[in-house]
Amino acid sequence: MAREFDIDRLLDLMPPSEGGGESGDWAAAGSAWGFRFPRDYAEFVARYGQGEIDRSLTVFAPDELMPAGAPQPGMRGMTEEARWLFEEDGEPTEAVRSAEQIVAWGGSCTADTLGWLTVGDDPDAWPVLVLGRNGGAPLVYDMGMAEFLHGLLSGGISPSPVGAVVTWGEQPPRFVHWRAE
Repeated sequence: MAREFDIDRLLDLMPPSEGGGESGDWAAAGSAWGFRFPRDYAEFVARYGQGEIDRSLTVFAPDELMPAGAPQPGMRGMTEEARWLFEEDGEPTEAVRSAEQIVAWGGSCTADTLGWLTVGDDPDAWPVLVLGRNGGAPLVYDMGMAEFLHGLLSGGISPSPVGAVVTWGEQPPRFVHWRAE
């Protein structure tokens, strides 16, 4: 069952940077990946684009939407790296049984991976997954990407599942598009 999260709450907490957002052929990106991307993620990418939050978290757009010269590794490279890390050092759980279930949409400055656990036919129902830099059992949050980011950045998810040293919830977070970095 798809979950609903009003991305306006995230926009109020963290306005997008001037000239942000990525556009392109989402159908072609979905075809290249073999699935439709979750709606909240597509809306985030359209409004914010690829970039960093407080120099602590990076959010990736699908490589297929990015122009030549965009920072690498992108979403595909991070997904391959996350899958490799899970195969090497991860601990399968009842929810996360194989590396192929992981698709990375972000990462932290402390090498944690943020992604989806791609289970079920409805991408809007995929939970967020956090894979720690040292492997182990991934953490799974039954919420979409935008709701997860809002909870993380507002201090609503505590303790923070990423090793970034920023204390979110104390001051407004800032998103910087990759072209402005």
